[in-house]
Amino acid sequence: MHETETTERSHQTASQQEAAFTELRHRLNSSSKYLQSNDMRVTELRRGYARVEMIIDEHILNIHGFVHGGALFSLADTAAGSASFTTGRDSVTLSASINYLSPGRGGKLIAIGSEVKAGRTTGVYEVFICNDREDLLCRATITVFFLDGDSYLQENRHRSH
Repeated sequence: MHETETTERSHQTASQQEAAFTELRHRLNSSSKYLQSNDMRVTELRRGYARVEMIIDEHILNIHGFVHGGALFSLADTAAGSASFTTGRDSVTLSASINYLSPGRGGKLIAIGSEVKAGRTTGVYEVFICNDREDLLCRATITVFFLDGDSYLQENRHRSH
């Protein structure tokens, strides 16, 4: 997003922000072939928060019949990225760490991504993934790089003066 979009988002009413998040959710779900081909859907967005769901089917199972770790990692990355986009800024993943806690079983995966800190050039997001039985499957910490770091810095300089 551009600097003007970030500035406008910070001055929006709650209903305007909700409409912006609805539009972002629609854009993410309709324009990402990756999400579509992996049965992922962004189901909820708020400032610094995203909920992303993924259907568990035979295409994402490992040789033991559990959800493949790569599918869980991909879902965590998608949730963190979606949460970071709610800042009104574009980002890419810079680094990630994931802990697999339980075997993935069930009918659906639910990832909750939450902002820990969004700074001038990077943001840190925490993601928890559960199945539809509410079993905690994994936890991830993901750092994103904001692609507009310089414009963000300039924008905040203008606000403080």
